[in-house]
Amino acid sequence: MKLFVCLFLLLIPSVNFAYKKREIPYPIVISKADLIVDGTISKVSKDKYEFVINQFIKGKSQQKINVAIWEEWLCDPRNKELKVGQRLMLFLEKMPNGNFNAINESTGELYIDNNRFVNIFLPKDFSNPTVLKKGISMFLETYSCYGDLNDRFLQNVYFWSNKSIFEIYRLKNDNSVFSYLADYVMSSCKFDETPTNFTIEQLKNYSTNSKTANSWG
Repeated sequence: MKLFVCLFLLLIPSVNFAYKKREIPYPIVISKADLIVDGTISKVSKDKYEFVINQFIKGKSQQKINVAIWEEWLCDPRNKELKVGQRLMLFLEKMPNGNFNAINESTGELYIDNNRFVNIFLPKDFSNPTVLKKGISMFLETYSCYGDLNDRFLQNVYFWSNKSIFEIYRLKNDNSVFSYLADYVMSSCKFDETPTNFTIEQLKNYSTNSKTANSWG
């Protein structure tokens, strides 16, 4: 029995490290979010925290909202303790009870200290909140997203741009976050040429043609 217990305890670390958090690309997180906001924690309770919004980047709500506290695990720990006064930038989905949930746990909950992010796994292009917020706004003004954003493999998610490829390259030079998001969309999509403007019906036609479909594979 002791031998079995020892073997079990030895195996636990290797089993845990075999798991890796499933990352959701930020273009999908941004498209999926009901709210993207910047603000501070005003109260912390057992399963949620009260959050005062100072700036809306996407969506609208009351200025004071409740955000569910997601459960930490080995591959997705919190960067810092949740406490009153902590500044956060949040990517949120609204739940049926009216509260909000951070998308993909730590992916949607970014800690900010001295106007810098403390999340060590963030893309390097997310240099500071000002650049990130501007890049998100530029992305939302340029791209629209269609399809099932809850599909684990994102097989039927489509992006289209209302700007030409030349305009997109010009905007990429203006903001590193927009450049990162646009590069991800273009490099992860299968198409010969990015359509600059088309209707929903045309979008459906693109999805049936693998040579011109702007689809996630």
